[in-house]
Amino acid sequence: MAEYKRHQGHRQRMRERVQNYGLDSLADHEVLEYILYTTNAQRDTNEIAYNLLERFGDFASVLEASEEELCTVEGIGPTSARLLHMLPQVSRYYGRCRTDGKRCFNTTEQLGSYLMAKFAWSDYERAMLVSLSTRRHIKAAVWLREGTSDRVSLDVKDVVATAIKGGTDAVVLCHNHPNGVALPSMEDMEATGSIARALGLVNIHLLDHFILTDTECFSMRDAGRLPIYDFKTGTLFWP
Repeated sequence: MAEYKRHQGHRQRMRERVQNYGLDSLADHEVLEYILYTTNAQRDTNEIAYNLLERFGDFASVLEASEEELCTVEGIGPTSARLLHMLPQVSRYYGRCRTDGKRCFNTTEQLGSYLMAKFAWSDYERAMLVSLSTRRHIKAAVWLREGTSDRVSLDVKDVVATAIKGGTDAVVLCHNHPNGVALPSMEDMEATGSIARALGLVNIHLLDHFILTDTECFSMRDAGRLPIYDFKTGTLFWP
């Protein structure tokens, strides 16, 4: 009975800690321990969490393991294995639901958050063109091309054609650096200038170019590095 009360007190303290400070306040084994409360009403999940990390190495690898592999760990049954295995899929589904295009994006932070969810867990550089309405709703978000782990090349004609199909006069270009930093390279800058000029010739504004990693978002516009096409003179200006 004393052991049971100690265990219940530990769970309560863990729940209060998460409620007050979030999951980020926990170590990897504690997060696993906390998740497994759902499928283990009475059992002490601390040892199970350590068993999982010992078997798979780290938190992400635990969630990426198959249900069959998870069930080989002592203390993990089919229900717990299914829960752990489903978490990355639930997270991706949540990310897609956040990017359904129904929201109004009035700030760089809001649009950046939308884009980071789109590019989450991508191992390759990819490029996307987002068409915005006059009220800053997403009218279209189209993948342009997928490249390699450190490069994606764009055909300016394809970008322009996609922008025209988007049916607006305002677009945002974005691509990711999965293995780098959220800063534009010289090639990125040159490509942005070519695209801004080509879009300007068909009366479409390039509002921004975002560079993304899993944890960072760089706005060329906010950084003062976005080339601007002057529609009156047909001139491209660099800040």
